[in-house]
Amino acid sequence: MASTEERLKALESRVAELEARLPDSQDTSAPEQGEDDSGLVRYGGEARLGGYEWAWDVARTPAALLAVPAAPLTAVLQAAGHPARFEVLRLLLTGPRTVTELQSELGLNSTGQLYHHLKALAGAGLIEQTERAVYRMPPRVIFPVLALTSAAFDVTEARRSTSG
Repeated sequence: MASTEERLKALESRVAELEARLPDSQDTSAPEQGEDDSGLVRYGGEARLGGYEWAWDVARTPAALLAVPAAPLTAVLQAAGHPARFEVLRLLLTGPRTVTELQSELGLNSTGQLYHHLKALAGAGLIEQTERAVYRMPPRVIFPVLALTSAAFDVTEARRSTSG
């Protein structure tokens, strides 16, 4: 079995390769003047998680977002929206985990339950299996998941401030 350092180096190499293959549309800039005057929705930032540093800057126009079919968007939201699945995402934000680690950290009684959740997350493109019984979050979804988390937090805080 490879040492932790060897596994980390291999993982860093795979992440760098994947990031190099990301399309330029992942780092979009403001649309050209006159293309779409509906405005601009932007998210991004910097994060240091699991020994890695991430930087992201995405901008989309509201008109473009409203033109996207609902089904693929709701598939992602539905997969992430289950409490156990959301906890899986939070754990994988800091690095890959084995099924055994995930089951232990989540306190799930059966691996069948866990595999059900992993299948839903993988089907939505939120996680991937890197080797037998090891899952990770692909680099391209790190910031989108953080943005979903931030947006959910903002909605929760807004509701709390208006109800109190």
